[in-house]
Amino acid sequence: MDYFWIILIIVVASLVKGITGFGFAMVSLPLLLFWYSPKVVIPVLILCNFFASLMIVLQKKEYKLINRHFKSLIIYGGCTTILGVLTLRFMSSNILILSISIFFIIVSILYLFNIKYSRRVRKYTYKIAGAVCGFLTGSISVSGPPLALFLNLRQANNRQFREIFAWFNIITAAIAIFGYALLGLLTMETIKLSLLFIPILLLGTFFGKKINAIIPAKRFRRITVIMSLISSILLLINCRS
Repeated sequence: MDYFWIILIIVVASLVKGITGFGFAMVSLPLLLFWYSPKVVIPVLILCNFFASLMIVLQKKEYKLINRHFKSLIIYGGCTTILGVLTLRFMSSNILILSISIFFIIVSILYLFNIKYSRRVRKYTYKIAGAVCGFLTGSISVSGPPLALFLNLRQANNRQFREIFAWFNIITAAIAIFGYALLGLLTMETIKLSLLFIPILLLGTFFGKKINAIIPAKRFRRITVIMSLISSILLLINCRS
């Protein structure tokens, strides 16, 4: 019976990943933590994200979607991912998840209630955003909320949103997987779960792309922020229980 719910969680998270380019770990991690420890499930989600994101970027594109500013975001994300991996290995995952979930909740609420803030974004903020999200990818595999909020601030369209997230996940996940392997965090349990989840994820990614094409941009951005808020609340509840 447990496997029924686990697979259902992966199916839903896979569709989210296919629609938005992110959200697989954000949706699935809070729920999977009821069955698995963070140090087991986080490497699994990283592996799954890597293969699903690779599938997204290999799909044919009508035009160039990533400019030089977003490239710098991705590069800086890759550079700080290994720091997140080291944090996962040597620091309590519950402390990390507690502090980060509170931060995500606050930022998401500010966005949803249209709290006034400057939309002016300087060039260096792309690098800062990438560095922060790369660290979060390595440590808890959930970089979706801050990166989603940043891309919403930059008013990225649906296709850009999906493509940027996919490339970001490929670079950061590849580095994280290498780090997990060096630190002994890739166990047989991790590999077995990955082999179970990846086929479901790839199928969900395929159907999610079709849904992505029909969602209005404004509604799409709001949905991603609501997803971030719900996931962060679930993370907080799980961490405190």
